[in-house]
Amino acid sequence: MVDRLVEPLLGGVYAGRADELSLQATMPALAAHLPRAGSVLGAAAAARDAGIRSRGDADGPVFVTVADGIGALPAALVAASGAEVRLRTPAHGLRRTATGFELSIGSAAEPELPGADSVIVTAPAGKAARLLRDVVPGAVEPLLGIPYASMAVVAMAFPAQELAAGSGLLVPPVTGRLVKGVTVSSAKWPHLGGEALLVRSSVGRFRAESDLQRDDDELVAAVVADVADLLRLSRPEPLQTELVRWGGGLPQYLVGHPGRVAAVRAAVAGVPGLEVAGAAFDGVGVPACIRDARRAVGALLG
Repeated sequence: MVDRLVEPLLGGVYAGRADELSLQATMPALAAHLPRAGSVLGAAAAARDAGIRSRGDADGPVFVTVADGIGALPAALVAASGAEVRLRTPAHGLRRTATGFELSIGSAAEPELPGADSVIVTAPAGKAARLLRDVVPGAVEPLLGIPYASMAVVAMAFPAQELAAGSGLLVPPVTGRLVKGVTVSSAKWPHLGGEALLVRSSVGRFRAESDLQRDDDELVAAVVADVADLLRLSRPEPLQTELVRWGGGLPQYLVGHPGRVAAVRAAVAGVPGLEVAGAAFDGVGVPACIRDARRAVGALLG
């Protein structure tokens, strides 16, 4: 059960390892019902039933997307809000002032020093620790206790062909495969159906960085070969591929993670006008990050 079900599920979401991840952080609903249920299956059934009651129906979609791609979401938010977004602008430091905060951004040699009434730090945990070391020294140690896994995603377009794989699959580590999951995008999302078979696959697990230490061409070729074999493609030569690497992209919710998050938030709460949010705390997915952002903004306005 652990090797063939739990490991691929947790590896697919967190790029982590089942024996190191916090149950309370990764599966809070299951953890909440375990003491009363007395078994994993009983707790899973109770968590499922509670989730159905809270949603009001059992038939809502598990996954949703944006028709133009998730990449369209930030641009839409900027257009709707009128916010100013600066790309490729490193943040080096943060300090308190008499009226709020001063940031150090841009060139390290000649930084800009914009002021702010309030600040929400949404950087990965290690970078957040460096930004907060002078303003909230008590948050540094627990932030540095949140390690990250690197991963890569390969998108592939194959000639259109029949498949028996549904919308995708997860790959148990015990198989020795390079890829850890495969999504048949053109089957999962009807608006992507067309003249090509669109597939994406992810690579990379915590403490298995050697899988990613290949040049781009070698890594893509290895992923394509794995995917073609797993999906039993009759036409395995891709029409197009795209590789995106996410160095240090996925925070690891190791055992004790809820305590580290509580320590960070308690320290930050002592500084008026400052909040932290993001994938490092209460969920790595887009919906979880949106919930945490709303919580942080609500606290600042509150």
